[in-house]
Amino acid sequence: MKQSSTERLRELEELVDSCREPLFRFAFFRLGSRMDAEDVVQDAFLKWASGPERPVGHPRAYLFRMVSNDCYDRIRRRTTLVPLDGHQPLPDEPLEEHEAHEEARRIETLLDRLPPEQAEAIRLHTYASLRFTEIAEVLRCPVSTVKSRFGGGIAKLRKTLNL
Repeated sequence: MKQSSTERLRELEELVDSCREPLFRFAFFRLGSRMDAEDVVQDAFLKWASGPERPVGHPRAYLFRMVSNDCYDRIRRRTTLVPLDGHQPLPDEPLEEHEAHEEARRIETLLDRLPPEQAEAIRLHTYASLRFTEIAEVLRCPVSTVKSRFGGGIAKLRKTLNL
């Protein structure tokens, strides 16, 4: 059944209000860049606005899947140039932004050591504050699988960090 443009606009407004921050956090920690995260989230909302006219069963999960896919695509396209002395703050970059970037990089380095399925479950739960049932919708797998991936990933991180 087709949605009217008014219904679709109202649904988009509700999604932006409820999902913008969790989507941004998820993308930021995945990409390590505020600008890239903002672009990915904006692109997801634009795709949603111009997307299929039929209603989507789980709009929040659909948006997280779009953001996740776009993050993977951007990471794959990046060239891997490593500065000799690490990321240096740009002249106009606030210190907090630089520290957040460094923290995101450290966390992603740890998560990159995990199997991708475990890392993604942890990202969605931690950065996006999604419940396991919502993560199951995003990843299209049973809730028990999500819980297993999350628990296994956390156990591996603890072991890595000697906690």
